[in-house]
Amino acid sequence: MAPRVTLYYSSVSGALMVKKKTSRLQDIFAGRKVEYDLVDVAADEQAKDYMQSKSGKNTLPQVFVDGEYKGGPDEIEEANEDGAVQEFLGLV
Repeated sequence: MAPRVTLYYSSVSGALMVKKKTSRLQDIFAGRKVEYDLVDVAADEQAKDYMQSKSGKNTLPQVFVDGEYKGGPDEIEEANEDGAVQEFLGLV
């Protein structure tokens, strides 16, 4: 079964902060045992269009669950500090 969580990112982002935030989300997901798929919007224009149409944002990274926008690094970081990442994502 495919993971319910999708992390949209860009492999060619020139912004160091975007790379750091993507890496931090991956660390949080690993630590909280959240399975996820990575989607590189730099390599997939349709995925980028989908992401932007669903979230209304063009910032990266973005987290989706079952195709619905859940938040970005700030929201996930806050849930992590509360020990509630899986709850925030609706996985439990």
